[in-house]
Amino acid sequence: MYSYNNILTDISGENRFGTDLSYESEFEAIENEVSNSTNLFATSKTDWSLVRNNSLNLLENQTKDYRLIYWILLSIQKEGLTKELIVLTPIINSFIIKYKSDVFPSRKKRLYSSINQSVNIINEIAKELINHIDKIESTDEFVVLFSDLETTISTIFESNTDNVSSIINQLKTHKKRLKSSILKDIPDAPVPSQKIEKKTTVASDASLSFTQTEITNDRDANKALRHLQDVARSLSKYWLNQRINDEKVYQLNRTLTWLTIAQVPASNDSKVTMLKPVPQARQQHFQQLKNEANHSKLLIEIEESLSKSPFWLDGHFMVWEILTELKHDDAAQSVIDQLTLLLKKTPDIITLKFDDGSEFANASTKAWLEQQCSEVKSTPVSSQSSFIESNTKSEWDSTLRDAQEQLLQSSLSEALHPLILGHHHSRSAREAFFWQFSQAKLLSHAKKFDLAIPLLRWLDTQFSGSVLRDWDPVLEERLLELWLSCQNQQPVKEQDKAVMAQLRERLCCLNPMRVLS
Repeated sequence: MYSYNNILTDISGENRFGTDLSYESEFEAIENEVSNSTNLFATSKTDWSLVRNNSLNLLENQTKDYRLIYWILLSIQKEGLTKELIVLTPIINSFIIKYKSDVFPSRKKRLYSSINQSVNIINEIAKELINHIDKIESTDEFVVLFSDLETTISTIFESNTDNVSSIINQLKTHKKRLKSSILKDIPDAPVPSQKIEKKTTVASDASLSFTQTEITNDRDANKALRHLQDVARSLSKYWLNQRINDEKVYQLNRTLTWLTIAQVPASNDSKVTMLKPVPQARQQHFQQLKNEANHSKLLIEIEESLSKSPFWLDGHFMVWEILTELKHDDAAQSVIDQLTLLLKKTPDIITLKFDDGSEFANASTKAWLEQQCSEVKSTPVSSQSSFIESNTKSEWDSTLRDAQEQLLQSSLSEALHPLILGHHHSRSAREAFFWQFSQAKLLSHAKKFDLAIPLLRWLDTQFSGSVLRDWDPVLEERLLELWLSCQNQQPVKEQDKAVMAQLRERLCCLNPMRVLS
């Protein structure tokens, strides 16, 4: 086993944390080596021993950076050195206690993302360890080990990151399993113990069975439905582990989750409900899995979150994107079918927001729903349109999606840069329009309406009266709709009522449904 204690020593008396090496050659060398593991065109395999050694060297001598800890954890996972986690966990715990969030990365979003990545790797390695624990005493030791880490993460990072509570729960479950197996292995166990064992078995069977008695009141009916939903979650997870393109999983999960939804959730004048969104840390974790192309794990975890947060429409879009990318068309279509039924019952659902102001459906998701679900299509033309914002192979569309994902971890200027470069390299007026329209969408997505509005006004002046309708009849509608949406979401004092009235009038002439929505 490696010695990790030196990473707890300050770089120097004058500079405890060292310097940020993000753009230094030695840091980028490790980063590139790790990237090789997911690069289809890489010419060599990742040297995980090199990753671990170099990461340790930088942590000990040059910088205190949570990304290096993640790479160390990733390397021991890739090399199958699961027992290293036993030594490394208390070191990581001490590192967090000593350096808190004062070290690198200096941007909090990136720092929290690095913590989440480390926690996820710890969870995965710990699962392997748990499978090999055969003593109750060892289980107790592991519970103490991870409980200390859980307390530290919760205290220092509060609710900004994931935690290791799921490991502790698994350890406690494993302990019960060990106790049960010990009882079964005792040949001359006394009668009372046999009775206890029998009761345990019955209780276990009951957890997977349905009530046998007749339901005679609403209370029992609601209780039975909740039980049915719990069983469905377990069943869906099992089916997904067997085959991620099993379309009945996506049907079952959504049918039972949405079964009791008869109307949209209550909201205020700003369309804000009292519902909690999926935590930002959780969404960043999903994005990381997507970047790593870990499709199976991503689908299982997103489906679990959607069963508890059914109005997170962006999550349904992500599931559909993954299934489509994997060419699981039947499963992807089942997601569309279920969403169409929901939107038919509650068409206003896409206009609502969670209690933090984030939308049930962002701009990309709304465009996708409009394209795919007949109940929210504005006109018959849109279904035949050659311009499909959310599901095209156009470079500006894929760049926009990447930029929206990058916003979770980077600044707006960094996310916007590829779209600006695309505009600079455009070869026609049509390409220039789409690149700049994508910039406006990103600005709107980032809630920079004061920047999106002048850009949309300029695009309207340059293109609406001339070529937009020739390129696509719906393009002008989309531009005006986004412009009006940005105006509506500005503070009341900054809204231009005359412009808004003009936009509504023009939209009404093009497509009244746009104004009604």
